Amino acid sequence: MALPFQKVQHQIVKCDCQPSVNDGIVIFITGNLLVDDNANPLKFAQVFQLVKGPTGNYYCHNDMFRLNIG
Repeated sequence: MALPFQKVQHQIVKCDCQPSVNDGIVIFITGNLLVDDNANPLKFAQVFQLVKGPTGNYYCHNDMFRLNIG
């Protein structure tokens, strides 16, 4: 219902893209989440796949997000 923070800033460290089947694209991103005024960023990784739809527009077919804490 409510999140325990007011603002989040995404800081992308690395972005790797690769062609996939049927003109798709697989994207792998690593970076930091800067939450409120905390000096210690949270590390994250995200992989998603963009697929070309029947009208030629791309949409997000798969999305995986990992918050690397602990």
